[in-house]
Amino acid sequence: MDPLSQIIALSKPQALAWRVIEAHDAWCIRFPTTDVVVFGQVIEGRCQVELADGAQMDIQAGDFLLLASPSSWTMGTSGSGRAVDFKSVVDDPACLISSACDPTITRFIAGAFVFAAPNADLLTGLMHPVIHVRGANIVADRLEALLRILGDEALASRPGRSLILDRLLEIMLVESLRHRAGDLAGAKRGLLAGLEDVHIGAALRLMHQEVQRPWTVAMLARQVGMSRSSFAARFTETLGTPPMDYLLNWRMNLAKAALTSSKKPMSEIAELAGYQSVSAFSTAFSRATGCSPTAYMRMSA
Repeated sequence: MDPLSQIIALSKPQALAWRVIEAHDAWCIRFPTTDVVVFGQVIEGRCQVELADGAQMDIQAGDFLLLASPSSWTMGTSGSGRAVDFKSVVDDPACLISSACDPTITRFIAGAFVFAAPNADLLTGLMHPVIHVRGANIVADRLEALLRILGDEALASRPGRSLILDRLLEIMLVESLRHRAGDLAGAKRGLLAGLEDVHIGAALRLMHQEVQRPWTVAMLARQVGMSRSSFAARFTETLGTPPMDYLLNWRMNLAKAALTSSKKPMSEIAELAGYQSVSAFSTAFSRATGCSPTAYMRMSA
């Protein structure tokens, strides 16, 4: 299994909530800071998104946007004035609807993903913070089909709609993560950027395929045909974390999942996480999480 598939499987993405929002004429919504992955697809009309850092994006019908743990951000039409809190829109969906004849209509899906404990931050900490897929220029045919089906299903009232939407949203997450069309300026970082890099991608696959191996930076660099210093620098720049920190984090996430969802003895969990003894595993786990493996199991029960 490739690294992205392993991480998705361990994170167990689930649709937290979604809704279709309709707004007329000039409008603006302020979304709160959140630690989950939020998404949106414009079904009709167009609008502008402004992120906390001031970056702006023009969003048109068919465009899909995915944000990982975003700080407070706004979405609306230009010149719309004061923003309405998203909670107010949820409480009163009609607050953005005008009684005027022939209003300019914007309609979009807004939702969020959560990830299963204990690895809820595993994916969001590695993915690109913004993924903007333009509806007019979608490279992946499957993503284009999912966008179309999701919009159609969300606006219908067919039996089993909730179940279908949950499954579509999970697949949407994977497909959008694989899409490389990020529109924000700046260097691309994250897991997908690493997997797309010939050398860093090879190193990531090695760490995931042979997690029990006592890897060092020098060993990984030799395996992918780079010098130690060049490999360490490129890995850190691309992933946002040094190679050994990434490996330790992945091992601890595997261990946490095993501690909370399996009946394996501690010796097998230690081996799964790449440690030759329970004591070495316990020391590393306690240093990384602040509690012993046994205490972690008790707290997670």
